[in-house]
Amino acid sequence: MKIHPLVQRELSKTEKQTIAHFCYYFDDKACFALLGDYTIVALSAENACDLELLRQEALENMETVRNTPPDFQTYVMDDSFGLVAMNAGVYGVTPEQLTDEEVQAGRMGVATALGVRGQCLELCHAGEIIAFNLDAQ
Repeated sequence: MKIHPLVQRELSKTEKQTIAHFCYYFDDKACFALLGDYTIVALSAENACDLELLRQEALENMETVRNTPPDFQTYVMDDSFGLVAMNAGVYGVTPEQLTDEEVQAGRMGVATALGVRGQCLELCHAGEIIAFNLDAQ
């Protein structure tokens, strides 16, 4: 992982786990901004060499999420975590693995999905970027 922190502190264990989680989901081929625990925004690989362009793109994507209807899709991932994919490349993952019933049904429960979506919206509204993952290949 090529992590570029934007905060003046050590990344938390959960933040590092979130980056690793999304590196796994994207097969180490995506550039993204960490917005907070369990939430990222996917970014263009062509901007991976310019941190200011990445920052602008991430802020624009977060603004898009804030100013459009909060459409989202849910997925049960192969590691039994749930993924919420919102417009503008904003993604959130459940903090814990889904229940056996959710995994077997192949879908997240509504309450779980809305909780993750709510966190994504809150972090987009806050507008803070914690770090960039620059591993786009």
